[in-house]
Amino acid sequence: MRRHILALALILGASPAFAQVVAQHLFFEAVPAASPPNTSYEARQRLTERAWTDLLPTILDSTGLDGAGAVTHLRMGGYRLWTNPSLHLTLRLEDGPADRLAGAIAWSLEQDSVLVADFDSADGATGYALVRFPAGSLTPDRAQRFFLAAAAEHEGLGGGYTAFGDTLLFLNLRGDDGTPYSGLPDEAFAEFLSRAAAVFPGATLTATGRADARLILQPPQPDSPALAPLRARHAALVSEILTAEPAR
Repeated sequence: MRRHILALALILGASPAFAQVVAQHLFFEAVPAASPPNTSYEARQRLTERAWTDLLPTILDSTGLDGAGAVTHLRMGGYRLWTNPSLHLTLRLEDGPADRLAGAIAWSLEQDSVLVADFDSADGATGYALVRFPAGSLTPDRAQRFFLAAAAEHEGLGGGYTAFGDTLLFLNLRGDDGTPYSGLPDEAFAEFLSRAAAVFPGATLTATGRADARLILQPPQPDSPALAPLRARHAALVSEILTAEPAR
């Protein structure tokens, strides 16, 4: 198990911290589900970058968190059979503040949910699998094609993924009752991914393991009144960047 945690730590870009305080990883998009269809990936990435630079620091401030300790990366992410640019925020927090931050992000950026994960846990309840591609070969189009191929093996694999360089991370997320959203036990989840990788050129399932991971749903109301202007600003960015682009 420790070997698999080290493998995941390597693609995250840091060694795991086997200590009482661990990094919380938040994964989220800035493209709302109701955004105009058929916009280019480049436009969706511009929106994501603007949300990162213009909105995320203020969201952190509104929740009383010190953004100086946060590290954010632009990545690719899949959600419900669709690939978008996504953001990966790492910050050392306890579970409660991490979940409140996730709720604030989900509400401000009009997202169904935000994924929160702790990859330092060797006994987490969530199984994961890593699918690797040759160095420099993973593009948004290729990631999307593999995402669809995996879902064709079993629809439970169409929930989501996150890309780290040339590696895709698939988490077998669970609901509050402990039942996987995929409908698959972890072993079957990894087996179906292995089958998809076996017939997809260049893809290899390289590791499996366990983590602590949970989806934080968008709250009906924000915790802070400071978030309302941010949601309005995000809506303005969506209109400015996505609506203005001709459909493709």
